[in-house]
Amino acid sequence: MFGSALGSRRRDRDAAWIRRILRGSERAADALVREHYDGLFAFVYRQVGDHEETMNLTQESFIAALQSLASYDPARASFTTWLYRIAAYKVIDARRRTHPIAVSLDSGGLGDGEPDAFDGTDLPDERIPDMSELAADRDLLERIEERVASCDPAAQEVFRLHLYAERSFAQIAAAAGESESTVKARYYRLMALLRKEFGDERQR
Repeated sequence: MFGSALGSRRRDRDAAWIRRILRGSERAADALVREHYDGLFAFVYRQVGDHEETMNLTQESFIAALQSLASYDPARASFTTWLYRIAAYKVIDARRRTHPIAVSLDSGGLGDGEPDAFDGTDLPDERIPDMSELAADRDLLERIEERVASCDPAAQEVFRLHLYAERSFAQIAAAAGESESTVKARYYRLMALLRKEFGDERQR
């Protein structure tokens, strides 16, 4: 109950700042950035692991958000989810510069010849990698990130928002304008792929 009330107050505060920003208030823009800076910085850093790159991508995300603020629809997503979605694509774009080929998981199952067996329902726990264990060291996380970066942006978006930003599938689906089953299917396809390629490394 307390968390719900806190979230409601934050949404109201964000809404007030957004209204003022759209009327030209720089002070409101500064306040909105300060309110969300630490959270967004942490979200990006967990993915890139480099302080300078995180600072750059965080700044780019806020600039993009402020420039497109008029298009933000609070009926579809909270400002935080909308902002994290922008940042997720900034990370995806940065990764794409070093991993230009994006493989779709939507049409070919796991991308390795296996049939598509996912219908949006949850997989058994043993089929899903424990990312907190897999990402226990930065080198392993970087290799996981390299693999994720080879997948199509739609799959990456769900992966990044659900794992790193702790957004629910329903929140991600609403923000993306897609069905929850589609979003969940993308996530579990990618997680199964990571399980297959990195799962054994927990034993090393």
